[in-house]
Amino acid sequence: MDYKAFASFSGGKDCHLSILRAQETGWEIRFLLTMLQEDGEFSRAHHLPSFILERQAQAMGLELYKANSTWEEYENNFKKAIRFLKGKGINSGVFGDIDLVEHREWVERVCKEEGIYPLLPLWGEEHQKVAWEMVKRGFVAFVIIVNDQFLDPLYLGRRYDYSFIEELANLGIDPCGEKGEFHTLVVDGPLYHHPIPYQWGEIKEENGYHFIEVK
Repeated sequence: MDYKAFASFSGGKDCHLSILRAQETGWEIRFLLTMLQEDGEFSRAHHLPSFILERQAQAMGLELYKANSTWEEYENNFKKAIRFLKGKGINSGVFGDIDLVEHREWVERVCKEEGIYPLLPLWGEEHQKVAWEMVKRGFVAFVIIVNDQFLDPLYLGRRYDYSFIEELANLGIDPCGEKGEFHTLVVDGPLYHHPIPYQWGEIKEENGYHFIEVK
């Protein structure tokens, strides 16, 4: 089968590494798919401005497909997006999940219902190994959201590097943030033709999370 894929895209580290892994094993990534909040201004999961996601896609030479949604209508709107991409010749999807079973079950069910083959290149990997590979491969990422239960807002804007991964280990925190302990923004790396311009803004708090504005 000739795999022509979209990648579920948050703008963070895991989706970037999953794209790289997929490309290296023969998948042709044609689109990035991002779900946005209802107003279309910020991503649903990472609270990234839409224009930052556009800059990431442009730097990778890929087309970004965006769909607005509430959490309640997320699945329906995600399926609609898949149907649109199928009309563009897409037959598979790439996802960055590592070991959250409920996430994998959702991905596989939704893709099966829409006739799409799901690929999870990072699935079952040891978290420390994934974290080190991100840095070793040359991805440049920064912490943009922290869950207040796990990390202090002082970590916002911190580069995701070996020293940060070591600090997370000392704190007993998953270096991949698989359960939402923190989220990252990638601004450069092996997928990029050039780094994306960005600037930090204010630090804000919302529903138990602190995030730094990206301008």
